[in-house]
Amino acid sequence: MFDAERGIKKKFFGKGEAVFTEGDAGDMAYIIETGAIEIFKAMDGGEMRLAVMRDGELFGEMAIIDGSSRMANARAVEDTAVIQLPAAVVERKLASSEPFFKTLVQILVDNLRNVHRVYMRRPRSVEDYLNTVGFHTEGFRSYLESMNGEERAAAGLTQVAAVEGALAELRELFKGHRDRRHQALGEADVTRRAPSG
Repeated sequence: MFDAERGIKKKFFGKGEAVFTEGDAGDMAYIIETGAIEIFKAMDGGEMRLAVMRDGELFGEMAIIDGSSRMANARAVEDTAVIQLPAAVVERKLASSEPFFKTLVQILVDNLRNVHRVYMRRPRSVEDYLNTVGFHTEGFRSYLESMNGEERAAAGLTQVAAVEGALAELRELFKGHRDRRHQALGEADVTRRAPSG
């Protein structure tokens, strides 16, 4: 498939050697010939492994397809040989395919990036967890209030008030707490806005 393409090379990475770093330009995709590559994020002074790629698997292609920077880091977990596919080669292959196929690939990449963003923005700190509980409790309160005075809604609102009281006590208990993990959720993630229109 790629035999006649220019710029395709084999490259070796020793165990622990970086292939690319989060934020780098996506100028190359890779197919693993032998060995293993881990994809990971650096966060809270540590690392979170997202995947381990092995023989025959492709990685690094998403940044080429959507023109974004690398969303994570990649490094060899053992001595590894990869086939490097320059961005120009991948782009030529996509350009020569049917428009439907190109659109489908773009949709899949967009969906995968969105899943990644949601996953990475899950609660991590005490404040994140308290804000998340508050956000969902507020949403449940609104739902119960829309039930127009049904008996079970009234009982539910009593329980929601108890949860809100417990949440306020937890906020007071952890006031000034120095969390070892940074907050992952911003105000937009835990603020309910009235729907527009």
